[in-house]
Amino acid sequence: MARKKIRGNMANILTYMGSLYRNPADAIKEYISNALDEWQKARDRGEMEGPCEVSYILQKGKITIDYNAPGMSEKEFGEALDRVADSAKPGMTILQIGQLGIGIFAFNQVGTSCTFYSKKAKGAPTIKVVLRKQSDDAEIETATKRESRKEPGMTIVIAGLQHDPTRLRGPLGAERLQHMFAEKFDPYLREENLKITITCGGRIYQVEPLTINLPSVGEAFREVHLSSDWQKVFGCQLWFDASGRSKVAIRHTGIPVVEDVKAIQAYGLEESAYASGFVKGYIDADFLKPLPARVGFEENQDWIQFLLELEKICPSIEAEIEELRLEAEEKKLTQIQRRAIELAREILNQGDFKGLELLGGLRRQRAPITQHPGTHKGRETGTRSTKPGEIGRHSGMRIALQEVAFEDGPLCHSRFLSGIVQVNASNPDYKREMVGAKEAKLSYATLMIGKETIAYNDKSKTVNDFLEKLLSFTFQVKRRAKI
Repeated sequence: MARKKIRGNMANILTYMGSLYRNPADAIKEYISNALDEWQKARDRGEMEGPCEVSYILQKGKITIDYNAPGMSEKEFGEALDRVADSAKPGMTILQIGQLGIGIFAFNQVGTSCTFYSKKAKGAPTIKVVLRKQSDDAEIETATKRESRKEPGMTIVIAGLQHDPTRLRGPLGAERLQHMFAEKFDPYLREENLKITITCGGRIYQVEPLTINLPSVGEAFREVHLSSDWQKVFGCQLWFDASGRSKVAIRHTGIPVVEDVKAIQAYGLEESAYASGFVKGYIDADFLKPLPARVGFEENQDWIQFLLELEKICPSIEAEIEELRLEAEEKKLTQIQRRAIELAREILNQGDFKGLELLGGLRRQRAPITQHPGTHKGRETGTRSTKPGEIGRHSGMRIALQEVAFEDGPLCHSRFLSGIVQVNASNPDYKREMVGAKEAKLSYATLMIGKETIAYNDKSKTVNDFLEKLLSFTFQVKRRAKI
């Protein structure tokens, strides 16, 4: 069998690898990741006590990045350039952010050249390395006295920018970078292991940890072991967001790799509670293997097992989200809506309706909730607790009442969706009844709750159409029977 050595244009390959990032801001954050890796190694050697400090200076023609973590020597630069896409980091015992050694080429997505001024330690010379786009040559020399750093660290100058970073709303604008860095490096900022400042136009932007004033969910799953390998652990840090516009990221060494689980297709995760928008937060899984430029994870056996574990705990998290969502909806109820729910409860709990299974929140008492099966010490489905593993109260799920125009038109009067009785605001009967007296509004809303309760008991799912016809008939009779 003949073999052929694969060859290519190295300059083009380097340019391509440095352009794998999602956007320009994501590319230049790579230098913070590199700084943290060097800072971590130096701290473990006992050479650094304070935080990793990184500064960005944004100017129209260039971006200057400076950090205090030890730089690289000439020998280390040479070794790194000899091992592009074959980083020594995977074999290290210290958990590192970078894996493939391509971060130094991230400038290709931002500018045309990048100059590194690197000082390894006190007394060591400052090494100057110049990389250029569409070139496979690196210029390495000792920096002049004027260019030399006084303290160990690295200064990086990216020139020939494709975007003006002084534009406030541009892709490299200071406020955009400030927000993105806060999201990307939240755990390091929160633990005060990282300080980032951005200077632009004489103004200094300090990157602060994110402030999240939301109720937490999934507390029981702060630490979840893989069933296939107990040594491999992931953790969930999640909050409920009533806006429905939030996202859940999957992180590696504290850095988001999958920024939104909705982007993961074909595994069902994009349709789960994690992608509902009602939950915000992070899933940390350091045992997964990121792809180059951290645009995703390698789909190996660990990844598949990780998704299976997420699926196991999802019903419990979903139940917590649902209860909090109903609480939020309940707080928005008007006085008439509250009275309609109370009135429906009073009527439906009478003997005439004894055979009906009532909607959650209309029952006077509720049978115990079935525990979600599995090996995890989680919450009971439909309950919420304040401590990991704590069993919540059996109060029953609430219902809420919403008045909303249905996307499929005015024909339907109401529907029951995720614990909420929704009244179709575009239905002609609604428009006629809800402009009347309070009694008419109360009667209409209560009638919709009753209709949905009866439809809920029909397992064949056919009675709803007949109930809708009965409602239309009822309101026509009411209009025509007036004397």
